[in-house]
Amino acid sequence: MTKKSDITIIILFILIGIVLIGGTAYLAYREFVKPQEAEKKLISLDLYGYTLVKGDTDLFKEKFKELEKVLNEEVINYNEYAKLASELFIIDVYSLNNKLTSTDIGGLEFVHKNLRENFKENLGNTLYKNVVSNIDGKRTQKLPEVSSIQVDNIIESKYTYKKTEYDAYVVTLSWEYKQDLSYQKKLKVTLIKDNGKLFIVKGE
Repeated sequence: MTKKSDITIIILFILIGIVLIGGTAYLAYREFVKPQEAEKKLISLDLYGYTLVKGDTDLFKEKFKELEKVLNEEVINYNEYAKLASELFIIDVYSLNNKLTSTDIGGLEFVHKNLRENFKENLGNTLYKNVVSNIDGKRTQKLPEVSSIQVDNIIESKYTYKKTEYDAYVVTLSWEYKQDLSYQKKLKVTLIKDNGKLFIVKGE
C-alpha cells in the first residue's frame, strides 16, 4: 500500500470520527439540552413579544394567563389589556427574589423598544443595584416579591412620543409584598398604542 493510500485512509477515519462525534453531540443536545430549554418557556405570545417562564412568580403567571385570554379575543379590550400589561410590568419589576443577578431586569418586554436600554441601565443603577447573584442557588439575601396588586385608576388619553400622537392609557397602580422591606408601593404608568400593541413609555 502506498503512502498516498495510507493518508487517504487516515483522513477517512478522521472524517468518520468527526461525523460520529457530531452526531452524538447533536443527540445529546436534542435529548437533554433542548428539552430543558423548552421547559423554561411555558407560554409565548410571539405577536406581542410576551413570554411566561418557569421562574416567574405565581402572581405573574396568574396575570399572564388573564392577559393571554384578552389578547386571544377576536376583539381586544384595550382597557383590560392596559390594566394587565401594567400589572405584569409592576410584578416583574418589583419582584426581585426571582432574579438571578443585578442585571436580570424585570418588565423589559412591556417597555417601548426605544426606551429599554435606558430603562435597564437606570434600574441597574438603582433598584437592582444591590441584588446579590443567585446563580449558584445559595443566596440568603432578603428580596421583595409582589403578592397582590390592584389598578386604582385608568384614564384613556393621548400621548405625544417623538412628535407622533398616540392613543394612550394612564394607569395608576398600588401593590403589596409578601414581606414589607420598604420598597415602593405605588406608581402611575403611561402606555401608548402602537400598531395594535401597548408599550409603557412613562412611569411616575
